[in-house]
Amino acid sequence: MSGRRWIAVKFISLISLIFFVTCAKVASPPGGPEDKTGPEVLETIPAENSVGVMSGNTISIQFSESIEKKSVENAIFISPRFAGEIKYKWQKHTLNIILPDSFADSTTYIVNVGSNIADIRKNKMENTFSFAFSTGTRIDRGKISGLVVKDGKPSTGTMVALYPFEAPGDTTSFDSLYPPYITQSGKSGEYQLEFLPDGRYFIMAFTDKNKNHLFNFPREAFGLPDRIAVVSPGLSPRIDFNMIEQDTGSISIISATVTGDRLIKVRFSEKIEHTLLRDNFDKIFLQPVDSSGAGQNPTAMKERGNEPQRSFNFFFRTLPAGKYRVKIDAGVFGQAADSTPYIFSGELNIIDEDDRTPPVIDNISHTRTTLYPTDSLIELRFSEPINKKYVSDAAVRIIANDSTYADINYRWLDNFSIDLLARGLEWGKTYKIMIAETLFYDLAGNRLGDSVVNYRFDTYNHDSLGSVAGKISFGTAVDTSGTPYITFATVKGQEIISEPVIDKTFNLELPPGKYFLSGFLDRNNNGEQDYGTLFPFDYAETSSRLPDTIRVRARFETSGIEFKFE
Repeated sequence: MSGRRWIAVKFISLISLIFFVTCAKVASPPGGPEDKTGPEVLETIPAENSVGVMSGNTISIQFSESIEKKSVENAIFISPRFAGEIKYKWQKHTLNIILPDSFADSTTYIVNVGSNIADIRKNKMENTFSFAFSTGTRIDRGKISGLVVKDGKPSTGTMVALYPFEAPGDTTSFDSLYPPYITQSGKSGEYQLEFLPDGRYFIMAFTDKNKNHLFNFPREAFGLPDRIAVVSPGLSPRIDFNMIEQDTGSISIISATVTGDRLIKVRFSEKIEHTLLRDNFDKIFLQPVDSSGAGQNPTAMKERGNEPQRSFNFFFRTLPAGKYRVKIDAGVFGQAADSTPYIFSGELNIIDEDDRTPPVIDNISHTRTTLYPTDSLIELRFSEPINKKYVSDAAVRIIANDSTYADINYRWLDNFSIDLLARGLEWGKTYKIMIAETLFYDLAGNRLGDSVVNYRFDTYNHDSLGSVAGKISFGTAVDTSGTPYITFATVKGQEIISEPVIDKTFNLELPPGKYFLSGFLDRNNNGEQDYGTLFPFDYAETSSRLPDTIRVRARFETSGIEFKFE
């Protein structure tokens, strides 16, 4: 091929490539803005609320637009459930559901079209669509509704299932137990189970990761109810759920080491709640390898807080040289068995050596933040155990910008942790927490430092705050024996204030902004919201949440708030 011809071919090829790429660009559909609206159900056969439906085995649902077919089969729920394979056939925008058997006589059927159904542009339905029909002369009208919340935010697409018993037993196998009635939460986290027969039910929420309509414990997150779901004429309970994770897989010790601070650091195979270990020091041992004795128990643990984690640092009074292993009663993790009553670490070699590492302040709660004067509990946490005998009243001082001092009460939680209760904090001031490092020594005699370190915090000025006022009430089915707590949190999830409500009314001051209001009934009076346990079964504490935000403006009162536990 001649040079000129070769250049011409290359030129034509280049032009063709540019034309192809230009034509292949993905663009928004012509004629308007990008479609971001989810599909809707236009028509059903049998028709919604129809009675006297003839025997048949087909249900048809017409959608408003083309549907992503893969999103459908695991998002259509028919109650009562049919045994056998269900087939799905499409005619343009209409889905024909072919059932493995005919409709039963005198039966109300409920079809839930789940919120996970999406159009071809991945826009999901706004909410679950439900309709019912009956082969008899009437349709059941029972209803249960509520809100599903995970990590403080509404949970979308979560399964809510109803079972024909009041509470699960210790041997209930949810992974083989199809719920007769099931639906999904919508974009707002709200759900509805409608057209239910009267009865007493167990209701729960779960994530259904594998999309089999079965709750697979413990791999799937779940939410438990606060009571039996009773459906009867005139009674349509509202039951909210807070989703929790509960991994009861086999926990093992990955490693155990001696730190430079002479602590025993233990790393586990799974994340563990702090309190699970802190409440069971008598079941945790540092045992010599050449001894069958129990060994010694830890007297303190460095870690505190609410977040589960894998690594923990334990303090043992003495660490003689030798070879050891960490031994923990397997019952602490709910996995005890006659054959393996304990879990063990590998061999741990401890040698005689001096601790020359000075302690440090791991955390102090009041620093670079603005607080209420009533937020007077200051949490001071150290990297290793502190010798209490050197810590005098002069070790920590709190002074305001007008040179006035606040009184302090010390409360040692253990050698790692001090809670400081400051008295006399005032509105609208800047405070310094002054810590004299020379008065803090670890147990080996290493000093925290040689100077005074300062931490600053502010208290709110009255004029910068607004107020919120209202009252709480209770539904007829709610057990009101617990102390009601209400919590105001920002739209980003930051908790600003959480207070008990004593006389069913509240009047609180808040910084300007928008807030979500939630609450719970503290049934066991521990000051914390408990979400229940599945095995052994225990109901969750009743909770509630306003769907809309509350706006707070400086120097204004937002009043007349009605907050109901239902």
